[in-house]
Amino acid sequence: MDEVERAGKARKYTQGPYQWVMYENWERLKQHYRDNPRELLDPLTTNNDTALNLVAFTGRKDVLEFLISLIKEAPQLHRALRIQNGQGNTTLHEVAESGNLDAAILLVRLDNRVRAELARLDLDRNGAHDEACYRPALEIQNQMGETPLYRAAAFGHTKLVKYLVSQVEDIEPHLQAHKLSILYIAVIGHHFETALWLQKKYPFLAERKKSNGFTSLQLLAQMPSAFQGNLGKSLWNRLIYKCISNGDDTIDSVPPNQNDDLESRINQPWQSTCSKKIKRWPRMRMKSEEMQKQKALLELIHLLVEKDYSWVENKKTNDVPIFTVPSQEENAISGDDDGEEEETKSIHHNDTPLFIATSTGISQIVKKMLELHPQSVEAHDVDNQQNIFHMAIKHRRLEIFKLVKKSKSVTSRMAMKIDRDGNTLLHQAAYMECYSTSTQRVGGPALQLQEELRWMVRVQKIMPRHYTMHHNRKGMTAEQLFNSEHTKLLQSAQEWMKGTAQSCSTVAALVATVVYAAAYTAPGGYDSNGLPLVRNSTFFVTFAITDTVSLISSLASLVTFLSILTSPFEYQDFYRSLPFRLHLGFTLLFFSLVTTMLTFTATIVLLIHLRKKWTTSLIYVVAFLPVPVLGLMQLPLYKGFSQGLKYIFKKIRKIKFSICPARGN
Repeated sequence: MDEVERAGKARKYTQGPYQWVMYENWERLKQHYRDNPRELLDPLTTNNDTALNLVAFTGRKDVLEFLISLIKEAPQLHRALRIQNGQGNTTLHEVAESGNLDAAILLVRLDNRVRAELARLDLDRNGAHDEACYRPALEIQNQMGETPLYRAAAFGHTKLVKYLVSQVEDIEPHLQAHKLSILYIAVIGHHFETALWLQKKYPFLAERKKSNGFTSLQLLAQMPSAFQGNLGKSLWNRLIYKCISNGDDTIDSVPPNQNDDLESRINQPWQSTCSKKIKRWPRMRMKSEEMQKQKALLELIHLLVEKDYSWVENKKTNDVPIFTVPSQEENAISGDDDGEEEETKSIHHNDTPLFIATSTGISQIVKKMLELHPQSVEAHDVDNQQNIFHMAIKHRRLEIFKLVKKSKSVTSRMAMKIDRDGNTLLHQAAYMECYSTSTQRVGGPALQLQEELRWMVRVQKIMPRHYTMHHNRKGMTAEQLFNSEHTKLLQSAQEWMKGTAQSCSTVAALVATVVYAAAYTAPGGYDSNGLPLVRNSTFFVTFAITDTVSLISSLASLVTFLSILTSPFEYQDFYRSLPFRLHLGFTLLFFSLVTTMLTFTATIVLLIHLRKKWTTSLIYVVAFLPVPVLGLMQLPLYKGFSQGLKYIFKKIRKIKFSICPARGN
């Protein structure tokens, strides 16, 4: 019955104060409560939100100050600052969520003044007062155990967090709620500036864990989306950051007894003229905020990695796998084993931040870990006996692979490690259980298969040669495992390659037909001697040259695509031969289309004889328009081709440099 009465009371006010708050009709709201101050603490929603809660959530300090001024008696004001809604949030909780620092200062000062006044009255009346009855509003927790300080950190209001920290006597109750530390909740929300300040202020927070055992660094290692900023990657970005960062973070700490100075420090013009002008542009403001967030994130990583020693906890095992090359009979027995396949291992709290970051591809954490703790490269997964190389190769993390490979001594040591299931590094490269197209960044199954083959070759180079014959506990070599794991990808690559080659060969044949016919049809006609009338024109020479080049390119492209269709489409063909042919054929086809459009442009100019330069230029642009359209449509595919071509050129350059010294001798 109480719920029904509460709902009815809320509906009564929906047409009045609630609606005025929602539509920001502040004058009518002020007038209403000026006439009816007793209704100020009545609920306006079924969640028991009062007008103070709703106004505090909007962040309007002036309206909130006016409404509070209507409460004249100290006991009523004391109650108003502590009344809680359905979630247990007080007015100060709502202000903490909105991030309004001025409103928070107002409420904290009022609360301190009212508590002091009530304590004095109690002391005069009874000769003593109970401290528990006058607990600060800052210490009140909602139903999730959150104080206003914790809630401000959860929403990333750094300046407000700094102020509230300066106002609490015992910080411990504010550092944990619903089994999450205040640092952890700030990291979850990607509020890295807040998290950085908290970590600097309270270094012990780095070691606090969530109920599932994860630390804040382990959480960061599972957040690759947080590391997608481009701070410092270009001169333009560095210049912007240098300009907008002047004067930032001036409030590093707030002395507890200097509240009067706080407002002047907040309101002072701390930004430079350059910073102010740049932040007027929405896009530049967003870029500057992202840059500041990335800078804070990298600094936070440094502090957290300094405190992390999880890599030290290496447990030795007596069951160490050894190099084996079983016979065919052993292969037949071990191949069937129990018929159980290994399940993909999910991340759990025993995984170190180093291994988690390696599996998710966050090179910033891995690099910082190896920089501050070089010995951590020797760490291994206790359960599976896998090291950082195993993890990087299994998850196709090229950047981390290159980072670890810089040290030849470390590489040679780590490359010989075999995990508990008898898998070498090459076996890890063959597995597809952790394969993701997002790590390949190439388009089309054929190019993805090429990347997988290149990955195998890359890993094979760092391993002892005899390891290629090693059999794991399933009785398979790395090559056999690769062929088994990539069967579906091979089928997709074959179908994709055939379809692409057929489509491109059709286009090449059409282009060849058109330009071949154009070669025997001179624009403008012929004279009585059978010679073209416009043969002396520069555009006719252009027509003849581009038409010839287009014909040659289209026919060469057609032959190239036909050679693809007649290929056997085996694994080794996708390593170099087929991608190179496809790239060559596509380049020739694109070039033939370019020259065809140039031929068409020259023909149009010869036929209409326009003398106005702007009209002629317009014709050039319109006639050439299909070429860039085609280029833009095929850009992702062309990027994949370019990567393959760079790899081939790199190989050719190495061969050339190895031959030249021999000739010199």
